Amino acid sequence: MKGEMKLTPSIFVGLVVGLLLAVLAFSQAAASVGLSIDSFRPLGGSFFSWRAGQTRAALAISSRSSRVNSAAAQRLGRETLAHAPLTPRSLWLVGKSMEIGGAQSKARKAMLQAERLSRRDSAVQLWLGADRLRGGYIASGLRHFDLMIRGDADAANAVIPRMALIILAPEGRRHLAPYIRENNPWLPHLFQVAVTDLPRAAPMAQLLIDRRKMAPDIENGRYVYSTLLTRLIAEGSYSSALQLYPLLPGSNRDTLRNVGGTARGKLDEGYPPFVWAFSDGSAQGGEFVSVEGGLTGIDIFASPGTVGVAAVKLVAVNPGDALYWQAADRASNLDGSATWVATCLAGASAKKKVESANMLSASVPQNKLLKMAMPAGCNLVRLDMRVAGGIGRDPTNLTISALKLARDTSAK
Repeated sequence: MKGEMKLTPSIFVGLVVGLLLAVLAFSQAAASVGLSIDSFRPLGGSFFSWRAGQTRAALAISSRSSRVNSAAAQRLGRETLAHAPLTPRSLWLVGKSMEIGGAQSKARKAMLQAERLSRRDSAVQLWLGADRLRGGYIASGLRHFDLMIRGDADAANAVIPRMALIILAPEGRRHLAPYIRENNPWLPHLFQVAVTDLPRAAPMAQLLIDRRKMAPDIENGRYVYSTLLTRLIAEGSYSSALQLYPLLPGSNRDTLRNVGGTARGKLDEGYPPFVWAFSDGSAQGGEFVSVEGGLTGIDIFASPGTVGVAAVKLVAVNPGDALYWQAADRASNLDGSATWVATCLAGASAKKKVESANMLSASVPQNKLLKMAMPAGCNLVRLDMRVAGGIGRDPTNLTISALKLARDTSAK
């Protein structure tokens, strides 16, 4: 380097202060892209220190009074350079002192030199990433953060929850899109944090929808996607859920309208609640069974004295749709009942309900095609099988067959 830098007390004061204020640059960078500074609180002094003892010394020096002990700071700096004269972290300290002194371009040169020595130093990558974000170069800023996370597992644990917040902003999603790929080692961590901690699920869904291709089939991904769908439905983001479902690994677009439980001769094993979900309690529930003709039916049960939903599925409906089925077999208790309840979730008739006749009633014929029109003016229906076990010793049972969704040709 041309012109050796003189190690004056003021420089070493800057080094110590730089150590303590490292994450401030990150907070400022977050603010520059419109994200909450509170979301990027400091990761802790030890994150930026290469030795815990040096961090403790820096804290001790800074906490003695408002006037930093220059001699002590100088001793710390000399010890630092004596142990690590040409390491990325030493250059980071030099760069921080230059930054504090207002020489941003020189600080940048020092940090770039540190990166040339090693791309695995997390503090250097954090500084460079923050610097690029401040300049409006979000893509290259994220590249530095990517390098930081890949090189430091502890950094990933601390930074990924903050990175997940980028998903909330459209501009952030656009720049994160290149990292949404199966060979990204930190993507499962990011997705898990995002689907668990973000205040709303729709931005996470939009990140995947905007790609217009299948979502990555990553480790633990199907659990994450199932959780994401559950949150979308619970939050009323029905449009996002409908757009996202066909893009998920193991999904089938036909599932959105398929009520029969099978697809191409196999059980439809997509994601609840777009595939049938049966209650897993002892009070009521159901399962798929074989029925006459080699087809698949649903066997429903309810314990005596209980009332509840044995099965539920979301169905994308078209104008004029009706639900068709047969009551293939049944065994009822006194006051037992089993009815379909179709509740409109999205559309002009949202919250409107349609209920079928009691399929356990003697007035409802067995093995005859039955029909229930879907709510008019509706795009998405929640279909519940509501059952009451009635009064008796044995469970109430109902086997349903020939279940399908089709246009009601008899409707005027």
